[in-house]
Amino acid sequence: MANVEKLEDKLLKLIDTDESFAIALTGEWGIGKTHFWNNFYERNHTNFKTKKYAYVSLFGIESLDSLKFEIALKSHSTSQKKDNFSFIKKSFQKSLDVIDFSKIEGKGIALSLSKGMISSAVSSMITNTVICIDDIERLSENIDIKDVMGLVNHLSLEKNCKVVVILHEGKADKDFSEYKEKVFDEVLTLDDSLSIIESIVDSSLFTIYEQFYGIIGIKNLRFYQQVDKAFKLFDQAFPSLSQLSKRQILRLILIVRMVYDMPSTLGNDIDFKFFVDSFNSKNISNFRGYKKQNAYKSQDETPNNIVKFNKVNDAIHPFYNYFEISDWGEVIVYWITELDFDKEVTNDLIAKDKITEEFLLIDRLASEILNEFHNIDLEPNFAERLYYVACAKIGREQLTNLSFYCDILETCNKKDLASHLETHIKRHIENSINYHQTQISIDDFYSFGRKVNDRFYDFTVDKIASHKYENISSNTISSIFLDFHKHSRRAWNSNDKEILELIDKDILREIIWINTDIFLGNRKLFVHSILLHPSLNDIDGKREEIRLWLLELLQEKIKHNPNSEPSIKMWLDNIVNPT
Repeated sequence: MANVEKLEDKLLKLIDTDESFAIALTGEWGIGKTHFWNNFYERNHTNFKTKKYAYVSLFGIESLDSLKFEIALKSHSTSQKKDNFSFIKKSFQKSLDVIDFSKIEGKGIALSLSKGMISSAVSSMITNTVICIDDIERLSENIDIKDVMGLVNHLSLEKNCKVVVILHEGKADKDFSEYKEKVFDEVLTLDDSLSIIESIVDSSLFTIYEQFYGIIGIKNLRFYQQVDKAFKLFDQAFPSLSQLSKRQILRLILIVRMVYDMPSTLGNDIDFKFFVDSFNSKNISNFRGYKKQNAYKSQDETPNNIVKFNKVNDAIHPFYNYFEISDWGEVIVYWITELDFDKEVTNDLIAKDKITEEFLLIDRLASEILNEFHNIDLEPNFAERLYYVACAKIGREQLTNLSFYCDILETCNKKDLASHLETHIKRHIENSINYHQTQISIDDFYSFGRKVNDRFYDFTVDKIASHKYENISSNTISSIFLDFHKHSRRAWNSNDKEILELIDKDILREIIWINTDIFLGNRKLFVHSILLHPSLNDIDGKREEIRLWLLELLQEKIKHNPNSEPSIKMWLDNIVNPT
């Protein structure tokens, strides 16, 4: 691998010798060969042993004489970063271009000069010069590549010049293979442009670019320039964004712009519309859940759209886990396609971002305060600051930790603050139990176990035990069956038994005809999951009661919609004998 540093060292050693040479500098399209060379000259030109330099692009040059003239015109001292007389030279070139030598000669004026002769005279002065010839893949059809290679060879061997020709790697392999040995002394390849990318992007976010570069493998410098430009527009438009959101937005821009600008990176069959349609929040569950949804169907082959989705998802996943176009992703897609921001959506996201930033601030304060405590070096108002942080973390902090904060406050002789904090925490526990849609258990509060003398454990157990589910809604019960179904019938809460005891025929009717768009799989599989829920085993006679209700409800459906009779009849056998 030839990265920037290695190439610079190699070129400096070659230029520092008295010998002439011709070198081909190659690399894949867009990797930054021109950017590398220009930066290389800018950093090192004062150390060149050869004291003249010329950079020439072949773009727009229509003859070999024009190329020679351009090289001579662009030559200047290596003591200069740029040609100080370029404006005067351009004026001279334009003046020469407007002279019609044929008309002048036709009027009988004897001239020993012509434009070609002037070019030859000027170009004859080219000696002992470092010359870079770029954009050779844009060579005009009016110029034979053999003549250009002949000129490179002539400049190197006869004019003692050091010539660097920048070639696109694919083009070099195809059109210049016969010249690699005849003309070029060496072929140098730039195949690692990460340090170039680092020099043009926001340094605080470079690690994200580095991850993308290493995982996705895009090396095109123009791509990263476009991403950097897009990100800076977002940063300027929304200066209050947290660093967390900025990192997420950059990741999203990298993915979205890759598919928009370089879809062939993912395959020739991938287009931007398919990408947006399949990865948006409304449709992505159907694509990701395809295997589960069709587990009971026999299919000879996977549909093409699923194959395409999996190809894109497999490429993105190592860089961006579970990529989805929602929130900031929707704003970025809208901006790229419509060249504007959706102001309503953006304002909502900025409001959420402020909340997230507040959480991060509280977490940092909590960490600092606990460091004070454990380092035995308490600052003034320690207890008051701890109380503020503890109140702010209720609902996001483990109860064992909140109990510990109360203990600290009491030890600091701040029993009033400890009591207030305890009251706030108990109110939160009660509200969580009362408003929870499914049966809640002690594990929901103590997922990592309890500690000795935890002041909230027994209180939570008592509140859960005394909670009555007298007015359970169909949504509460359906969520139990949906969770079981979504987790492939492998995960459930044994405490849901108390809720499922309250199910009746009217509630079951609402559940089985629920909108199927909100869960994975078809209605038949969902009905099977209802009958197979393990908690029904602990309720005497409940499974059989539900089975009979289902039969009645399906017959009821036939009466209301006779067209559904064929499909319902196919259900019945599965309901009688669930497997």
